[in-house]
Formats: sequence, structure tokens, C-alpha cells
Amino acid sequence: MENSAIDPAFINPATARVAGGRTARSELDPAASPLIESFAARQCLEQRSAFAVFPTARPELLFHFGDPFRVRETEREPWRELPRATLLGPRRERYWQSAGPRIDWFLIQLSPLGCRRFLGRPLAAWWGADVALADLWGDLAADLHVRLATEPDFDRRWHIASETLGCLALDAGGDAEISRIGHRARAGELSSLADLACALGVGERRLRQRFAAEYGWGPKAFLNLMRFNRQMLDLHPLYDVARDELAEHFDQSHAIHEFRRFAGMTPGAYARIKAGGDALVVTGSREPA
Repeated sequence: MENSAIDPAFINPATARVAGGRTARSELDPAASPLIESFAARQCLEQRSAFAVFPTARPELLFHFGDPFRVRETEREPWRELPRATLLGPRRERYWQSAGPRIDWFLIQLSPLGCRRFLGRPLAAWWGADVALADLWGDLAADLHVRLATEPDFDRRWHIASETLGCLALDAGGDAEISRIGHRARAGELSSLADLACALGVGERRLRQRFAAEYGWGPKAFLNLMRFNRQMLDLHPLYDVARDELAEHFDQSHAIHEFRRFAGMTPGAYARIKAGGDALVVTGSREPA
């Protein structure tokens, strides 16, 4: 089958650059920008395929309207079908997704503060979790899915989602300061433990405690993952990057090793896959499922 005109897109939080397709920043109000990182959608027809999804440390609210959407943690595990409205928790390791032949999904990526606000618990609570949104929101999840399903237009969908989330406040608390620091680390503004500790005005021990409480992961591991995410985006042909700097960075064997650890492939292999026209940013090559 041939793909339709609407293919996937994600926003790079470091640059706020939109890469083709259908993606938007939250426009709820200025206070909402720390809560929602992006909206994304994909609508197409293709043979059912499976692909590895790389870690990003972002919890996602997935609403799917096409054929079954399935996941598994390893290539050897059986597939499990996801509910139509699901919280996809962040992962520390690669996992696998499969969808098709009719693909139609809408995705909301939450920030750590968004986890507190819309899920009632910090990001630390959701690692590796796949939870039916009905278990968290009750009838609201089903109602929102129905409204999104009847409005296939991307702009209408993200307006509907914004309206619903704007009325939802399970917990407006959280460590706002550590979340802002994490956002700066995503963007590459803070790249070492010393940078993070200085920005917070605390010692490294207190830094580790606050990161563990909010993110469920230590600051060093978090920085490594953020660096990998930036490298991955830099290698994608849909993004404008300083390629000379990137080439110099990947001459370092430890950087290649780190990329391979998260992605299961070298930076060069990833770049070749994406150069072939694959618009999905956080995945490897596709295989029949």
C-alpha cells in the first residue's frame, strides 16, 4: 500500500523546529508550555510492520483509531494490543511497536510537570508503564477518544485535546525548578553534573536526590540520554544541523558506543535509514510483523 500525504512528525524540544507533517506546540496559555512538549499525528496506509522505538524519557498519551496498535519489550516476547487511549510510559531501553495496515494515531508528549498535572504522579512513577487512560481518567478518556476519532483533522484534534487537558488538574504540584533544569538539559544548555548542580544552587548529592524523586533516574544517566536524543535528531535529514560539529563528535569512540547502547545501531546506520525517506525520528528500520 502507498502512504497517504500525512506522515509522522515530531518537534525537537531543543530548537522548537517543526519537521514536516503534523506537529504543534501547545497553545493552551503561557502557563501550559511547561506541561505539554508537543502534539503529533500520523495517518497512512502501509503493510503491517514492526520497528524498535528508542528511549526518549517522555511519557506519551496515545489515542489510536486505525487497526490494532501493539507493543512488546523485546523481540522474543509476544505482542500485546494497547487500549485505544493509552499512557505510554518512558523507557530506559528500546522496545518494539507494530501498527497497520490502517494507521491513524494522535499523540501528546508530556513534560515532567505535565505528568504531575495530568497523571497525578511524577514521571518517576511511569517508567516502562502502559496504562489504559480509562484507569486514570475514567469516562473522560473514552469521551476524548470519541471526540478525536470524529475529527480526523490534525488542527481540530489538538484543539480538542488542549481544551480537555486544560480542564484536567489531578495535581498541579511537582518540583518546577528541577523540571526547568531538565528542560535546559534536553536543549543542551546544561551538559554536566556540575552545570546542573550550579543551576540549582545545590551540591551533587542533593542534585541526585531531586532528580531521582522527579525523574526516577540519576542526573548522569539523564544527561547521557538527552545527548543521545540530540544526536538522533541531528542525524535526521529533516532537521537543520551543524554537520561538521556532529562528524567531529562522532569521531569519538565513546560517543558511538553510547549511541549504539541506546539505539542498537551505529550513528551511521541510523543516518542511512533516515536518508532513505523514513520520517519517524525515534525508531530504527522496519521489519514485517
